[in-house]
Amino acid sequence: MRVGRDHALSAIPAEVRRAACAFHEAGHIIVGWHHERYVTHAWLRPPYGFTGETCFEPYRKGFQIERLADIRRAEVEITILSAGHCGEMIYWNEGDGLKWYPGAIQSHEDDLEQMRPYIAFLRPADELALRARCARAAAAILYQPAMLAAQKAIAERLVERRRIDADEIDDIIRPAVGG
Repeated sequence: MRVGRDHALSAIPAEVRRAACAFHEAGHIIVGWHHERYVTHAWLRPPYGFTGETCFEPYRKGFQIERLADIRRAEVEITILSAGHCGEMIYWNEGDGLKWYPGAIQSHEDDLEQMRPYIAFLRPADELALRARCARAAAAILYQPAMLAAQKAIAERLVERRRIDADEIDDIIRPAVGG
């Protein structure tokens, strides 16, 4: 089955795969920005830009289960990590993406792995319900008209230059949200 999937992905033009990755990273950026998580930069990895990374300033203090603010921070982190998949689906659901959508996408695997410590910290009774709630929260942010426009502009910048820094992100998002 994996061979068939790889073959299907290889049939998708490089610029379409790169744009999907850029929308994925832009999803993390937008939702992170919304939750006041400082993004240092994001980039599409060489050589093709089919994978990427969004880097946030690390937290200055650890998480403690007895602190309500830390419980909220953990859920926000899961929401931000969910936003990559949501952002990428925005791309796949229209234009070139719709034409080339490869079916169930695997780009969320790394994000799911990064969620594990936060999920373990929260110890939810129903992990799938928690993840679904966080994905809905991410989608609600991303589908705001101003955020859709900002996500597209960030993704275009990532495709064009393969990297975006904090100042560029602010220059795109602040005017879009009227700030």
